[in-house]
Amino acid sequence: MSDKPVQLEQEPEPEGAERRRHARVDVSLKARFLGTDNIEHPCLVVDISAGGAKLRAKTPPAEGETIVLYIDEIGRFECKVVRSSKHTFAVDYRGRRSKSARTADALTLALNQSKEHRASDRRDAPRIKQDEAAIVTLESGEQLPCSIVDISLTGASLEISPRPPLGSTLIIGKTAAKVVRRHDKGVGVIFSGPAARMEDAIKDTSAAAVPHRGADLASHFGKKGS
Repeated sequence: MSDKPVQLEQEPEPEGAERRRHARVDVSLKARFLGTDNIEHPCLVVDISAGGAKLRAKTPPAEGETIVLYIDEIGRFECKVVRSSKHTFAVDYRGRRSKSARTADALTLALNQSKEHRASDRRDAPRIKQDEAAIVTLESGEQLPCSIVDISLTGASLEISPRPPLGSTLIIGKTAAKVVRRHDKGVGVIFSGPAARMEDAIKDTSAAAVPHRGADLASHFGKKGS
């Protein structure tokens, strides 16, 4: 891939339904897809645009199947498989123009990361951009609003104030986690136990918090451990 900065833009509507609506670029990004078997499978992005992508997988989903796709540093997409072969498949996730514009912006940022950064990234699963509201419960029982900036199977980055101290344990939605770093806008946490599916990680962290008091709260934190 060239070192020249990539800028993905929404193209004007072309004449002819067969023309692509968005410019595609070759790239290698980790991804996962949730198929009709209700199991998440790892895959790799081969090329991508703001409206669709081509991916490689050991067992691709069938053409016509509707899947949920999670692309590293980009986000979560409900999409349709438009082509499928032995080890590759293509999806279309075009939706509202506002969604496509946000996707193009996220792609531009991800694709312009340094090659060194991408090469040193050894995560097995993608980290998904989210920007979703959630509730954090501290060990004291205090509950604070936060925003989930990004999330993976093993942890998340939160925008939260005041920032919980390093080493403290908390509950995001109904997921127990430990603070392992602090950044300008909040903290980074690791989950006490990795989620089996990205969909579960997203659902459980954004779930509405329930009141925790006394022994029940202590038992919850103690059971999850730090």
